[in-house]
Amino acid sequence: MTSESVNSQVPENCRAPNNPILRLAFKILCIVAVCRESLDHWKDTKNKEWKDHVSIMVNRFQNSNITAGLVLATATLFLSSVPPIEHLMAYNSSISYIFAMVSFGAALLSVISGSAVLVIYETSTAHKDMETLKCMPRHQVIALLLWLAYPSFCLSADEYGVCFGAAIFIACFWSDNSVVNIITTLSCVAFLAHGVLSFYVVSVVGRQPVDKNTSPVQVADRHHASVGAACLQIDDAADD
Repeated sequence: MTSESVNSQVPENCRAPNNPILRLAFKILCIVAVCRESLDHWKDTKNKEWKDHVSIMVNRFQNSNITAGLVLATATLFLSSVPPIEHLMAYNSSISYIFAMVSFGAALLSVISGSAVLVIYETSTAHKDMETLKCMPRHQVIALLLWLAYPSFCLSADEYGVCFGAAIFIACFWSDNSVVNIITTLSCVAFLAHGVLSFYVVSVVGRQPVDKNTSPVQVADRHHASVGAACLQIDDAADD
């Protein structure tokens, strides 16, 4: 293995931890922050793949800011208006109003942080050497990932958590109209079904097909062989 290929590998500080729980948390953080399961794309920030990734990230931040702006406008409308037909949807109740206020704050924070991340991200990737990402210590890598994921976390807590959606559902559940209650129940079921379907799709997309004729022992042998080959490559790199 040549020295050039060794230097192009992602350093230890940018790799997932060995602890299973921390590894899963790191993987989720990478998915939210950089739309990847790892930071392997940091090994070369001068190729076309990196430029395509930067374009994807910029589009994602822009779409996130648009979504947060729409939620912010809707939450503002709920906070500043009176229900036209209160017995159908009493969103001016105390609990619904509190959730709407939290939703407003989260959406506002998502817009502000998203705009800051977008401006700084575009400026940094255009005028700074991104090869320095590989030299960052572990705590700086985690801080960078949290900073990139901050707008998404705020938007998720606002739109998909117990904020704006909870304010709407509580107002509908407390309605005196049975039709509204049924519609709200069906909406909750559809929301949960979509969540389960999303987790299922994420878990199956990209998974390698399993040969039905392959026994578990053969699968384990292949895994051990791949691990052994990787160890040999590391030893060769150390010798070089």
